[in-house]
Amino acid sequence: MRWIYLSPHFDDSVLSCGGLIWEQVQAGKQVEVWTVCAGDPPVGADISPFAQQLHERWAAGPQAVTARRQEDEAAVRRLGAVSRHWDLPDCIYRRLPDGSWLVNGEDDLWQPLPALAEDDLRRLVEWLLAGLRPGDNLVSPLTLGNHVDHQLVRAAAERAAQPAGAQLHYYPDYPYSTGVSGVSNEKAGEALQTECFTVSRGGLGAWQQAIACYTSQISTFWGSLEEMYAALETYWQSGGGTCLLKP
Repeated sequence: MRWIYLSPHFDDSVLSCGGLIWEQVQAGKQVEVWTVCAGDPPVGADISPFAQQLHERWAAGPQAVTARRQEDEAAVRRLGAVSRHWDLPDCIYRRLPDGSWLVNGEDDLWQPLPALAEDDLRRLVEWLLAGLRPGDNLVSPLTLGNHVDHQLVRAAAERAAQPAGAQLHYYPDYPYSTGVSGVSNEKAGEALQTECFTVSRGGLGAWQQAIACYTSQISTFWGSLEEMYAALETYWQSGGGTCLLKP
């Protein structure tokens, strides 16, 4: 019985569940992290001014996606899990049918899932169904923060879980879940059961070290590695990153 964590981007599952993933691996469970928006932008295509700004902040150069993929592989490997990547580009690289960019700035990251995403959603469901096995535990982002790619992944997980014979779970999206222990889900409008686990001090250390592998992303959330270590310990001490929810 596998635990499959769905990560919209190269870091979400590790950011949110790194300690829990490490503990499950230590307990002998088979754990995999499937990253959805892991595809390269079309070869030779331009990227948006907003994406260019992010590349500069990440200091990852023109091969930013390749660099982030390598960071993700190192982070997941540090936790002892297996990584798998799908081919959909991050929303910052995707265009609308009229050729305009889906995301032109920070505010566009939190837009409702557009109707035009139905094709991506259908393909993602097919990919999940091809890889899942009956009895798998499928762990989806809860979509705290409403990031458009997180919405896409949750919608696909909810469509795929039952036909695949998988047990669906949700994880609170960190850092959007800061200050939330994961015991409720008001935005879902439904009753969810909460199951909490023990993440040891050793699990916290592995979690911190795995996040540190995302060199390009530290500045997105923290001023330094030291700040990340301290913030994650505070989150862990509050119970963050230790609970999953399920229907």
